[in-house]
Amino acid sequence: MSAHTSQDGSLPRLLAAGILAGTAEIGLTYPLEYHKVRSQLPTALIDKIGRPALTLKLFRGCGTMMLGNGTKTVVRFVTYDFLSKQIADENGQISAPKSLAAGLLAGFLESTVLVPFEVAKIRQISSLATSPAGTFATFKRIVQLHGPLGLLYGFFPTLLRQGAASAVRFTAYNSLRQMADGFVTPGDRLSPAWATCLELLASYAAVITTMPIDVVKTRMQTLSGREAARGNNLLCTYQIFTTEGPRKLFSGMMPRLFRVTISSMVMFSFYEAAFKAVSFIDERPGARNSKSEISQPLAAK
Repeated sequence: MSAHTSQDGSLPRLLAAGILAGTAEIGLTYPLEYHKVRSQLPTALIDKIGRPALTLKLFRGCGTMMLGNGTKTVVRFVTYDFLSKQIADENGQISAPKSLAAGLLAGFLESTVLVPFEVAKIRQISSLATSPAGTFATFKRIVQLHGPLGLLYGFFPTLLRQGAASAVRFTAYNSLRQMADGFVTPGDRLSPAWATCLELLASYAAVITTMPIDVVKTRMQTLSGREAARGNNLLCTYQIFTTEGPRKLFSGMMPRLFRVTISSMVMFSFYEAAFKAVSFIDERPGARNSKSEISQPLAAK
């Protein structure tokens, strides 16, 4: 969820604030992510893993997800900032279509670099070992078993989920905003509280509509799931639907909805606190001269 703020900052400061806020949010909500992924695994594997107690097992893969968040944030910030400077006119302005194109390319690269971390995270969660390997040891093991391309398993579902979620969220929010504006007195603006509620409802719509894609992504990134589907996303979807029922395609929906709710409530505060905490970055000589073209909503995405 975007955090809307009028503050400006240099690229390094926005980057640091985004990484710190994202890391804090993941640490707070990761048990929900663990339960979501666990519920999406094949039933036989879930039985072998067992039900986790309130232990550190609930944080398996958390470090990997944090590293992935930091990496994708760097890629998104740097790519968008670079493209924005290249496509800006002589007055430094960027048209809406050009900004959209830059955002789409940044999102594509962000999703691409995120996939290996998603594969490693899911392998750690689905591991039967008492103490799963760390992030880079898991990377090494995946490459040994499947080659370098093994780190990109589930690439298409990941990209499709990200794109579909953004499209649904954007469309749902605009539709809800138009409806809400009809109840607002002409000349007045929708209150921030109502705007936040609309953003939350739009996020719920994105979660619900992309759940089947998310389940297929998880299956294709597990060893047993990918082998059973022979690497075919459509076959994986068909197998889940016919052998485990259509409800399985929506498994993990409640943990994901809860996580979206919590993230929506705390992300703005996390970002604001992180932005203030790293103010020393802009106090360096010449730092303010490197003001970024990145907008605050993108920074806190």
